[in-house]
Amino acid sequence: MRKLTVVLAAVMVMVMVFTGCGAKEVTVEAPVTVDQVHTEGKYAARAFIESLFKDDRALFEACYPEGFLNDLNASAGVDVFEQYKSVMKVSGQFVGTGYADYREYTVANGYDEAFIRSRITNVTGLQYSQVGQVQLQKIKVFFQYDTEQVNTDFYIIVYESQGAWYVLESINVERTF
Repeated sequence: MRKLTVVLAAVMVMVMVFTGCGAKEVTVEAPVTVDQVHTEGKYAARAFIESLFKDDRALFEACYPEGFLNDLNASAGVDVFEQYKSVMKVSGQFVGTGYADYREYTVANGYDEAFIRSRITNVTGLQYSQVGQVQLQKIKVFFQYDTEQVNTDFYIIVYESQGAWYVLESINVERTF
């Protein structure tokens, strides 16, 4: 009986591997609107990426608490939106984004939760108690190069404060989700 169970399990794994079952297919989703940005972490993260590739300053500003970007622009002496856009230049055409996955930024998931919460309070001026959930969002970004569509993953740290979701930063790290 044990041998039969092992064989059946092996066959199921093979079927899943060859048919793609179990792997989440990510496709281009409808663009995020300014009204959606604060409703879920995935929308804040997708809006951040979309705003840069679509040159949408209003969408970009919605990703941050009110007044935060004005203070950041003044202290840095640069337009943060323009800085991000200049780094994100690509030779292909932006097609859109799709939500891939997320992880709660917690000790249980292997992250230094206290550090990231302290970082959020230092960067934003929020009180520690005002920072709710913190998530690492994985967003798939699609581009068209000639006749080929390609995609890449972006990782965005988002946080919730007083019922609204905001972007902290984009990080350049491959994570296993």
